[in-house]
Amino acid sequence: MKVKRLWTYPLLFGIIGALLGLILRYAYTGSFSGFPFKNVLHSHSHVMLLGFIFNALLITVWSTFVIEIDKATYWLFLILQLCVAIFLVAFILQGYAFYSILFSTIHLWVSYILLIRLWRKLDSNNKQQNLIKLGIVFHFLSSIGPYMLGPLMAMEMQNSPWYQQAIFFYLHFQYFGVFLTWMLAVLFHKAKIKLNKTQLLVLTVSLGFLFAHSLDFSFNHWPIQLFGSLGSLGLFGLLLSFVKQFSTLKHNYKFLYLGVLIIAFLNVLGSVPAIADLAVESRFILIAWLHLIFLGIYTPFIWLSLPKKVHPIIWFCYGLVLFTSEIGLLFPKFINNWTTVPIMWFLFFSYLGIFLCICLVHIATMLYLRKTNVIIKM
Repeated sequence: MKVKRLWTYPLLFGIIGALLGLILRYAYTGSFSGFPFKNVLHSHSHVMLLGFIFNALLITVWSTFVIEIDKATYWLFLILQLCVAIFLVAFILQGYAFYSILFSTIHLWVSYILLIRLWRKLDSNNKQQNLIKLGIVFHFLSSIGPYMLGPLMAMEMQNSPWYQQAIFFYLHFQYFGVFLTWMLAVLFHKAKIKLNKTQLLVLTVSLGFLFAHSLDFSFNHWPIQLFGSLGSLGLFGLLLSFVKQFSTLKHNYKFLYLGVLIIAFLNVLGSVPAIADLAVESRFILIAWLHLIFLGIYTPFIWLSLPKKVHPIIWFCYGLVLFTSEIGLLFPKFINNWTTVPIMWFLFFSYLGIFLCICLVHIATMLYLRKTNVIIKM
């Protein structure tokens, strides 16, 4: 089974997820009445997380390390896509209810089987593939969070900090566990970096300790700040040690490595209580942080992995509108003082630019894949 054929699914879900995000940003302007904001937000986050990024990184791992996709694995992958399509609609119609929870759970269980099959196909002698295994471990670990929601609801603890932390636990070990380690596996493969046992241990412990930053949203204790600091310093120090190896790569991957370093450094800054409080108290700053990770790191990495190269003009436009949106989120008062456009409309137009860039890249790639597939058949 050719990996290229699978790219259509994450690319399509990426467009749909980005459209939902744009609708949410439009709803923030107050132009809708009775808009089911939370339902659409759940759909947007699940589709972008599982339909776009998880799918795309999985395909990138398959293609980079030339891992065979047999028929059983292919059908498991298709079942995942069906689940995403169903809970995309279910979340919009009913929020967290029977069908959305059911198909999210089926997606999780099927992903277990698929990733176990992936593990068995990995080369035990290839140290770079240890990062893929680490990502699989983090995937299983992250699912503890969703499993805790049921018991917490049964104990009527939906409004307790533990309920929110169960969600944060899942999210953290997805985007700072599964996603980051799989991306690093590919980057280290390109830079010909092989982690020794000590380095792999430092990475594992650091990513685990970084969960303490999520605990800051609910608790205020010095051990939390201590573990968060150790985790962020460990990750930043480890990544910084590979500057020489990454200096030999192409410029695109150098910029991506720099972006990962910036994320790691911002985690270090986030260990400072005064800075951590800003993210806790301001939803705008929290969104800016999440979008920097997903739109500023993971999306460009996925685009670099696509079968069709992204045009430099689109890269420039995407970087510009992303930078504009981040400025709007971080400095809304500055935007209000220096422009006549209300901040919510300013952010909407910024995200409109992001959405258009995503559409251009994804549609162009899908058309390219369709064209090359027709050529192969002929």
